[in-house]
Amino acid sequence: MEEKKKDINLDSVLESLGPYSRYNLLNFMLLLFPVLLSSFFECGFIFEAQAQNYRCKVPACEDYNDTSWLQYAIPINPKTEKLETTLRYVAISGTVCGPAAFSNVTERCDSFVYEEGRSLVKEFDLGGQEWKRVLVGTVHNSGMFASMLVTGAVSDRFGRRVAVGIAAMSSFIFGVIRAFSPNFLTYMSMHFFEAALGGGLYPSAYVFAVELVGLKQRVIVSAACNMTFVIGVVILALLAWLIDNWRTYILVMYTPALIVALYVWFMNESARWLISKGRMSEAIKTLQAAAKINNMDPRQLELYSLSNPLLTSDNQTVDKSSQFSKALRSSIIWKRLFVCSFLWLTCSLVYYGLSINSVSLSSNKYISFMIVVLVEIPAYIVVVIVLDKYGRKRVILVNYVICAATSILFAFLPRSDYWSIPLYLVGKWCVTLTYSSVYIYVSEVFPTSMRQTLISFCSTAGRIGSLIAPLTPLLTEYHKSMPTVLFGGMCLISSLLVILLPETRNITLPDTIEEAEELSRKKSKAIDR
Repeated sequence: MEEKKKDINLDSVLESLGPYSRYNLLNFMLLLFPVLLSSFFECGFIFEAQAQNYRCKVPACEDYNDTSWLQYAIPINPKTEKLETTLRYVAISGTVCGPAAFSNVTERCDSFVYEEGRSLVKEFDLGGQEWKRVLVGTVHNSGMFASMLVTGAVSDRFGRRVAVGIAAMSSFIFGVIRAFSPNFLTYMSMHFFEAALGGGLYPSAYVFAVELVGLKQRVIVSAACNMTFVIGVVILALLAWLIDNWRTYILVMYTPALIVALYVWFMNESARWLISKGRMSEAIKTLQAAAKINNMDPRQLELYSLSNPLLTSDNQTVDKSSQFSKALRSSIIWKRLFVCSFLWLTCSLVYYGLSINSVSLSSNKYISFMIVVLVEIPAYIVVVIVLDKYGRKRVILVNYVICAATSILFAFLPRSDYWSIPLYLVGKWCVTLTYSSVYIYVSEVFPTSMRQTLISFCSTAGRIGSLIAPLTPLLTEYHKSMPTVLFGGMCLISSLLVILLPETRNITLPDTIEEAEELSRKKSKAIDR
């Protein structure tokens, strides 16, 4: 049976409950904690498998307290002006360590000496195998890529609460197992499974939180999630700075996920999701429970809800197979899915591409990382103001253009300490604001019945960007400006594609395919409430 026209929108009911009431504030706290943890799980590998200083081992000379022999035993790399990490001079047998102890012929190293510390590179003896260390990030992002497809299906089929619970428990199980990995192969396998089964923690918690409020609070809730994520990344950098042992570092990151996996089952399911699945009686119970917590009269809320056919009878259900088939036949949904996926891919590529080189901004890589991350907080504050004032499309378009301009200027203008870093940070600020805006926008243009699935598809496209980003430094072998030119070009293309999308400012979340299509068939009109 087709869904009947709604007399009262769910957003009105949510407004009557109070967007920042006791019930919602409690749920926000419970959902922001997994958002915080997701920043550990998504970015933890950056420090978990960070580069380690090492050199070739020279067996004949290692017992000497004086290391002056190093200049004769190991050649200097002309690019870095440091000792080579994989080459040494062939030793002449029978001579004492010194200038005459080595020939001018080099050979590949078969063993290495590492700097102090309990690093992954040192423990698994990855010296001379840099590709294995870099592969950690690739495997992690590959797992995240797979998780986006699984998470959307689980969330839309079984509920937001189930998706959060499964992701949290998977992160805990495979994260802790990874901390006790006996070898590199086991470590990589656990890394993939942890990301593939637990990588949906952030999008699941995000959608859950957004669906708790009406249209006027969506931007604020989204910004709160994003700022919580940033705070988590800063805490992550501090943990990496303080914890020298990579196994302890992993345990500290992943153990708290067990708390989320336990308490999420005591939370009420999203009323909006329940309604989209035709489970009206459960939705009414959820809303009545919220009213009780807020010290409201549940009977008053029930009477208010009874005027809405969607909230009164389990017979008024949405034909799920019909909705799915309509989505497949809808050229509007397909076009929107393609454009939103490309926007997400661009944001991910540029965001992570700029972040990769952040460690070079100062001598302390942890401080550099935190500086580039902290610049995101003002962006999340500004996004709350500008999205509702100027609209989604205008904000996204303008920031894509500015990011493109800063990237291209950074590529072709001569480097200077006076403007290079500020320009770099402006670019990161703009792409962060755009990323946050796109996340909000995508959640508004797709229907509730398929929202998580379609958001996950777009997020999967974003994972392609995060997979490509670590490879962009290789482009400098052809021209030093190619990475930033690529970023600028992608931003320009995205700014043009934004024009094809509808404005969603002050428009209630669409619940069906028909409502989502209607956004493109009429001019956007602000709804005064």
